[in-house]
Parts: sequence; C-alpha cells; structure tokens
Amino acid sequence: MKLIQTTSFCFLILNISIKSSQAFTPASGVSPFNIVDSQQHQLPTSLYLSLEKNGNAAITRRGWLNDLSIVSLTGVSTLIFKSDTASASGGATAGGVYLLSAKQRYNARVTEGVKSFLSLSSSLESGSLEGAKAYFLTEEAGGWKDSSAAGYLLANAFRRSSSTPPDSLPSVKKWKAFAKEVDNLQKALKKKDVKGVKSAYTKAEDLLEPYLEGVELPPVIEMRR
Repeated sequence: MKLIQTTSFCFLILNISIKSSQAFTPASGVSPFNIVDSQQHQLPTSLYLSLEKNGNAAITRRGWLNDLSIVSLTGVSTLIFKSDTASASGGATAGGVYLLSAKQRYNARVTEGVKSFLSLSSSLESGSLEGAKAYFLTEEAGGWKDSSAAGYLLANAFRRSSSTPPDSLPSVKKWKAFAKEVDNLQKALKKKDVKGVKSAYTKAEDLLEPYLEGVELPPVIEMRR
C-alpha cells in the first residue's frame, strides 16, 4: 500500500514538473538564446547560467525544472528501494546491520570460551578437576563467565524481527540447552563428583555443536585445532 501511494506521488511530481516546463517553453520562431539574453537580468541566478566557456547558451528555466523533476524522482525511487529493503530484513536493528555488529563484538569471545571448554576434556579424562575449576572461576575472556554472557547475546542477534521474544529464537534455545548442561557440570564439580562431571561434560559437548551451527561459528572439530 505504501509503495502504491509513493508511486502515485512520484507521478504527480513528474506531471507538475512537465507542465511547469511547458509553461516556460518559448513560442515558435523565437530563439531560446534571445530569451536567455533578454531575461538575464530578470531571472534569479539559480535558474540559468548565462554562457559556458565554449560560448553556447546555457540552462534555461525549462531545463532547470526538468532537472528538478529528475532529481525528485530519483530521490523518491531511492526511498522506495530503501523502504522495501528494510521491510524485507525486518529493519536495521533486526537485520544485517545489528547481526554484523553482534558478530564483531561477540564472535571472538565466544570462540575463545568454546576452545577453553573443549580443552578441558584431556584433564577430565585423567580425573583432574583443577582445569574445570579454573575455567569457571576466572573473570577473564575464555572463561565461562565471559563466554556465557557473549554466547547468549550472540544467539539473541540471530533474529528477523526486533519484536520476537528471545526464548522463541532457535539459536537461543540451542544456547540454553547447552548452558543447562554446563550448569549441571558445575553442580557436580562443587560436589567433587568426577563421574558426574564427566557425564555432564559429554552431554554439554554434544549440545555445543548445534549451537555453533546456529550462530554460524566453526564446528567442534575445527574449534579443537
């Protein structure tokens, strides 16, 4: 509907511009060069250019109006194109611009956290819980505290509409499934339950793969490298 209204407005501008330009068309037999010369001191300087360097007569009022109509139509066409693009993507904040910004902010942090998480497998296999304790206690990038916050925010950026509730987003659902199992791992870790930690870790590792795919990050096999 908006496109039809805008197009109608566009043709209205064109019609007015054409009629206006015809109103200033010189009568037959009258040289347009003479009109420019005779009215040179009567028209505003913005409506004509007296002479070019090569001596040819320059822009008349009619030419100026024609140029104005072209500029107006070009501007309206640009607005139509931008409006259609924004509608297709769900708006700037819900489309590519927001997602690109989120990737720039969170991709590196999530990647570092995932690699740290995957590196725990060797120590857990040997029965040591020290590496896991350090992973959950650190405040620095690569630890669970930082990567969990970045992981959720990155998942929340994969949306088509800004009005979509985060919990209904597939990427957020995948993140929460992974985070829930990591929470079970922490509970077992507090109890120093090595068997429970290993079990929760294996389940979390399996749930990590769908999440990485959902936020367009490399798979687990590449993250291990």
